[in-house]
Amino acid sequence: MAQLLRKKSNHAGVGTGEYRSEKLLNFVSALIAPEDGALRKIRLETPKRGLPPINIGPDEGKILDFLVKACRAQNAVEVGTLAGYSSCWIARALPEGGMLHTLEYEAKHAQLARDNIRAAGLESKITVHEGDASVILSSLVKSGPYDFCFIDADKVNYPRYLRWAIDNVRSGGIVVGDNAYLFGKLHLSAKKAKNDGPAVEAMQEFLSTMADTRFFSSCAMIPTGEGMAMAVMK
Repeated sequence: MAQLLRKKSNHAGVGTGEYRSEKLLNFVSALIAPEDGALRKIRLETPKRGLPPINIGPDEGKILDFLVKACRAQNAVEVGTLAGYSSCWIARALPEGGMLHTLEYEAKHAQLARDNIRAAGLESKITVHEGDASVILSSLVKSGPYDFCFIDADKVNYPRYLRWAIDNVRSGGIVVGDNAYLFGKLHLSAKKAKNDGPAVEAMQEFLSTMADTRFFSSCAMIPTGEGMAMAVMK
């Protein structure tokens, strides 16, 4: 879509002169979020290997890179590995000696992620844990506290993963959740969302907790296509 797009807002104090075009967005992405061959191969090959094309894109990867470096993370956790694309973005942002523990339920996905991580030369910075996230997270407590946590997995369990992060991410650390708009259904009631009702309730609880000042000092939503929510631990 090459035509100029105009976004309007109903929020007081927000201007209506925000103009974006596909060419502009592509230009910015190429400028600030370039992929090298290893990252591009993971992203493009993932669906060809029979995995769903649900990984983040380069723009979201660069956001993760920024946040990891902003909080000076050394010890990180990712819930939801898929083929390892986001894992590589996070690990590359970690300093030498840093470690990312990434969790994947599906054996096929975990094995492909290990292969991709090895090909990217990041096996010394990433440990892929295979199995049920709740069990694995319990075992990772002893390796904490953590500086950064990225949640991009089954939506109904986002609140559970967030509670773990609250207990195990240090003060000043950052927690991030992808797909926070819940594919455009976040604002619906569980009844209207029908089959997605449980996920809607879970994501609404997740975001309410992220905005809870008892646990976090600041919370924000980056309006990516899927919505990326983030919060700083109090």
